Amino acid sequence: MRIKLLTLTGFLIITLQACVYRMDIPQGNQIEQSKLDQLHTGMTKSQVEFLLGSAAINDQYHANEAHYVYYIYNGKERSTELKTMILTYQEKILIDIKGEL
Repeated sequence: MRIKLLTLTGFLIITLQACVYRMDIPQGNQIEQSKLDQLHTGMTKSQVEFLLGSAAINDQYHANEAHYVYYIYNGKERSTELKTMILTYQEKILIDIKGEL
C-alpha cells in the first residue's frame, strides 16, 4: 500500500509540474505607441517627461541624456526581451532619439 502511495505521489508531482503558471514580468518604462508617435526632436525636456514620464536612468555624469528602458520576462516561453531608447538633449531641447521602445 505504501509503495502505491509513493508511486502515485511521484507520478502526480511529475505530471503537475507542466501545469505551473509562469507570469510575465514587465519592468521599466512601458510606453504606449501613440505617445511615442508624438515624440519628436525640438521638444523641451519638460514636454518629453510630461509625455513619456520620467526616465528609468538619469546619469549624473551624462546629464544631457535620458535612458528609457523596458524589460519583459515571458514566463510561458521563458524568454526575455530588452528595449532601450536614449534621448539626447542640448540646453534642455531634445536633439537626438536612439533606439525604440
